[in-house]
Amino acid sequence: MFQTKKYITDRQGQSSPNRFQYLQQLVQEYSTTDSLEAKQQVLANLANFSYDPVNYNWLWEINVVDLFIYALYQEDKLLQEFGMGGLANICLEPRHQHYIASDPKHIDVITSYIRTKRTNITTNTILNALVTLMLLLDSQNQSSILTNDLKDGITRLQADSTNPAISTMATLFLQDYYLQ
Repeated sequence: MFQTKKYITDRQGQSSPNRFQYLQQLVQEYSTTDSLEAKQQVLANLANFSYDPVNYNWLWEINVVDLFIYALYQEDKLLQEFGMGGLANICLEPRHQHYIASDPKHIDVITSYIRTKRTNITTNTILNALVTLMLLLDSQNQSSILTNDLKDGITRLQADSTNPAISTMATLFLQDYYLQ
């Protein structure tokens, strides 16, 4: 549910931290905890906050997008899933979209989840990688994102996946971006 800043302010109690402070606390907790479970929970919460446009400025100020990208390099499949989900949510906002799309390393790590066959990956991670790429694509970056390696990876997903959601998304991606 999308919320207004007034709604958030009215709903908070006197002693509750405001939304920006709460988001800062989450980032701090993620950065300082040694508990994998705590990191997973915090990243999942941040990914959930990333779908609501009222949070975009706050998330930009505290560089949450970097946490999402960093999570993609981690070994834990849930950190990867929540990081990719956060990117899919946050890349609708133009600053975040430009930040993600303008760095080839960011695109490379996102596409790596599609280009390379991985055994320890969740369905949601693959789906969110496809969605993120769809949302990032524009006329300026198509040639750098829509590579033959990516096409081969998506074609493999389409053919090999036993999951109908993945094969359907792969088919749509190929139809929309490669078979034009």
